[in-house]
Amino acid sequence: MKPCLHPSIVDEHRFEPFLELAARHGYEWVDMPLQWIEDARAQHGDAYVEEQFLSRGIALASFGLPVDVYGDESEFVRDLAMLPERAELALRLGATRCTTFLWPSIDERPVPYTSRLARRLRQCAVAMMPYGIRFGLEFVGPHHLRNKAYPFVQDMQDLFAFIEAVGAPNVGMLLDSLHWYTAGVSEDDVAKLSGQQIVHVHINDTDGEPSDAHDGRRLLPGHGRIDLAAFVRATYRAGYRGPVSVEVLHQEPLSGTEDDRAKDAKEHITKLIEEARGAYQHD
Repeated sequence: MKPCLHPSIVDEHRFEPFLELAARHGYEWVDMPLQWIEDARAQHGDAYVEEQFLSRGIALASFGLPVDVYGDESEFVRDLAMLPERAELALRLGATRCTTFLWPSIDERPVPYTSRLARRLRQCAVAMMPYGIRFGLEFVGPHHLRNKAYPFVQDMQDLFAFIEAVGAPNVGMLLDSLHWYTAGVSEDDVAKLSGQQIVHVHINDTDGEPSDAHDGRRLLPGHGRIDLAAFVRATYRAGYRGPVSVEVLHQEPLSGTEDDRAKDAKEHITKLIEEARGAYQHD
């Protein structure tokens, strides 16, 4: 397990400055929107993009699913046809993970919604299988998003039931500390999983109670009340050894400079990982 820089904590959302920030603070992994990469590729070419990663010793940890699985069928089919090329590009940069989230509540009747979404996500997963890319689905825990007519995927138990319906072997979970906290998932619940069931990990914090924490008002790790030591320890006990990405969705500006945030986050997460490794080795 190693820290991963996420674009949610930076001020300037541009390809080269983001990679330079990551390199300056010793990150080996970054998450990055495919659109940044495709824009740089269109302007400078494939070799340039690959060199920007390689020269800094940085790999792309994951990419968000570039397919609209909620729109009409023609849009979905169009996006799906482009997915293999995008997966191949991401893989060349080091990414073996793709991620997307699932809503905790919906207004559409659950049976047609679930059937269509499971089928579309299965098609995406199958399209990425030849590239060895695993597909992480994320349950969303904050209670303020449970405001629609029907409940959908609200916790880890719901998520794995839905993953079974998707039915593709490369599909697992994207685990986020805020969702873990707000959904009331325990350390032992996660520790019982196999490392293969966890595709990617997001880490962040909140100062709210589990029932009040807001999805868009997150804090940097260590600045709130989530027991992040237990969270990281649980993922380590489960056998996860991949990147831990600092995703801090926010509405108000984050404090400090982006260098301050990148440095502090890396130091804090590295300490949590070292503590988890030490505790696990003494079990």
